[in-house]
Amino acid sequence: MNSRERVERAISFEIPDRVPFNFWMDRLRMDELNAKYGEDFRVRHFGADVVEAMSMVPFPSGRFEKRCGTPWMVESLFKDWSETPDIELPDPNDPALTANCEAMLKKYPDKAVIANVPNVLTHVEMMISQADFYMDLMDEPERVDVFFHRMSDIMAVLAERLCTLDITALYVMDDVAANSGLLMSPAQLREHILPHWKKVIDVAHAAGKPIFFHTDGKVKELYDLFADELNVRMLNPLQPDLQDVGAFADEYKGRTGIYGGLYTGRIHMMSPEKIRAHVFDLFEQAGPGGGLIASSHDLDISTTEEQLDALVGAIKECTY
Repeated sequence: MNSRERVERAISFEIPDRVPFNFWMDRLRMDELNAKYGEDFRVRHFGADVVEAMSMVPFPSGRFEKRCGTPWMVESLFKDWSETPDIELPDPNDPALTANCEAMLKKYPDKAVIANVPNVLTHVEMMISQADFYMDLMDEPERVDVFFHRMSDIMAVLAERLCTLDITALYVMDDVAANSGLLMSPAQLREHILPHWKKVIDVAHAAGKPIFFHTDGKVKELYDLFADELNVRMLNPLQPDLQDVGAFADEYKGRTGIYGGLYTGRIHMMSPEKIRAHVFDLFEQAGPGGGLIASSHDLDISTTEEQLDALVGAIKECTY
């Protein structure tokens, strides 16, 4: 069974030979390991089953400066939402927007290639500060909505193009929560954000493509929305320190699975033995019946190769 077949079975809530996996790391650490093992070390050296093909619309952004390896916004794209109707937006039919996905499909035909399409929240937070945005959403919701529809119309066209390719799934991304809970009320989310998610997701479903969805944070309040209203097939990362992974798997098995489940913020502090135990515990809780792709978000820069070997080795032992 190759990686693509493994992932396809898992996300269909069927039994693969073993749990498929992926992981992400601090970008500086990834650069180090790419330099040591070659490009795409996660796939080529560790054998990750999923390839995320970045397909981000190049909307204009504020000005960023890199400090200690991290880009920080130092100047907003605009000062007032009255400026947004005049902002020129990209052409969604630009061939460059699907080029990376096409390249990954050609490069890794036996892997599960998913096309990453960040949504409106991800993009607006590259235009103005997060604090300013949430204030503005209260003060000028109509202008926010108009601009967001301009952006999501473009995303929907791109999604339609991506879904003509042989991708395994479309991956919609927007952070709507922190460790303590949602960044806005469910009512606000439904009014101002959900229509833009749905616009893109409906395109994928019409093309017969399943949806992966990424949001960090504690998102228990949105479980039913993801599973029943948006028909999200796989939810990422479902941080196990913030919500009960086993309870989620039990309740939503057959509807929404888990693309994640690993202790992103702790693995760099765990011994190899504890990492292995953590992986086996995740498999026991969420693995039965399929519906699990073990993955992390960005592992800490201090994560050692010994820890990575323990993580990946344990996942590969999670056989059915």
